[in-house]
Amino acid sequence: MLFNRYSKFYLTDIFDISYGNKFDLYALEETNSKDTNGVAFVTRTANNNGVGAFVKRKQIQPYPKNSITVALGGSLGATFIQPEPFYTSQNVAVLCDKHPLTLNQKLFIATLIKKEASIRYIAFGRELNKHIKKDFSILLPVTDEGAPDWEWIEQYMRDISPSVPVSKNNSIKSSLNTSGWSNFKIGELFRLEIGKNKSQENLPEGDSCLYIGAKKSQNGVMLRCGYDSDLMSDGNCIVFICNGQGSVGYCNYMDRPFIGTSDLVMGYNPNLNKYIGLFLVTVIDLQRPKFSFGRKWKIHLKETIIKLPATEEGSPDWHYMEEYIKSQPYGDCL
Repeated sequence: MLFNRYSKFYLTDIFDISYGNKFDLYALEETNSKDTNGVAFVTRTANNNGVGAFVKRKQIQPYPKNSITVALGGSLGATFIQPEPFYTSQNVAVLCDKHPLTLNQKLFIATLIKKEASIRYIAFGRELNKHIKKDFSILLPVTDEGAPDWEWIEQYMRDISPSVPVSKNNSIKSSLNTSGWSNFKIGELFRLEIGKNKSQENLPEGDSCLYIGAKKSQNGVMLRCGYDSDLMSDGNCIVFICNGQGSVGYCNYMDRPFIGTSDLVMGYNPNLNKYIGLFLVTVIDLQRPKFSFGRKWKIHLKETIIKLPATEEGSPDWHYMEEYIKSQPYGDCL
């Protein structure tokens, strides 16, 4: 959905802006998210929606839920919508809408604020805290009358928002009891194959296949390319990252055929599926500290020992692994 008419609006046109509570965490009593008397404490972090802790409620009224917070220092410009009432630390601005906005409309604006802050402001230079209540502006689509086109923004956000699955599994399983688990060598669990592509320059043009490289993030996906039967590896496998400075020693689960680099080793077992694959990846990733760019995993992969749930006969308990993952929150949505 393209839009041709945009106009500049100051944040003060849309929000009442304050500089937060300016509380120091050491002066508050910490608690946890399950405490009915607890309140989220928003800091300058870019993690965990900006929430650095939970604290006991004070006599001071928290800021209302669905307000926007903006970090004025630390992770400069980190912008979040707070789903629950909250307090703030030093250097956190709070934006409360002057006229009611939907969650989608606030998400649209929060994204613009974060992007604008990353481009135009810098700590100890052009300070964000000096401008957010003065001349911080964003471009918004407008109606023929020149007002923000909230209806268009709402529809745009609905169009691009993925359908979020709803899990029926509401409780998190307690820690696994590994006392009855057994040791297994990776070389005994899997049929191992090395990735077939030695250079990215050899990739066929197109976008029908995934190209998987030696990285943990994004499930190893580097880019999309064309199909080449000589380079393809079968899916439903564990992808062992055996080279690469940052990710060697990690692994991923790949559910579909792909082209992989020669820095990868694929592990196949007829019992594998997406649930067992996720269980195994979590366990195998614990081996990561043993390997590095200097101590190659490919040399030691077959002899690497991992612990897994086992049957009375001493075989891997594939059924247990699958059912455990299915029982976790969102495990029923995979």
